[in-house]
Amino acid sequence: MDVQEGPEKKKIESKYNPSLLRECIFAGMTASEIMAKMGVSHRQTLKQYVLKLMSDDRTFYEVKGLYLKNSRRPKVNNKLELKLYMKSLDLQGLVINEGDEFSVSVENEMIILTKV
Repeated sequence: MDVQEGPEKKKIESKYNPSLLRECIFAGMTASEIMAKMGVSHRQTLKQYVLKLMSDDRTFYEVKGLYLKNSRRPKVNNKLELKLYMKSLDLQGLVINEGDEFSVSVENEMIILTKV
């Protein structure tokens, strides 16, 4: 969102453009592609735009990748736990099964897991 400064108030302008959003959805673009085209930086904002468009048009629109959890960049929670969901990671042919163990090492600010 852009912030315009005036002598009295700051006004936030929405990037909601229903015709552009509708065009992107009909073209089959993914959520990431739509965000780039519309200049939206947060997926939650795009969700709100899609919901508004569906409400205005009274039609259901499906956008691929809009409701996926982003586990490619896992975060440490307040208990200092880091959870990795292996299904969402590109393991480059590495076969893992329930019960597999990994050794953990740290090098140059990287956490390295090695299957043992």
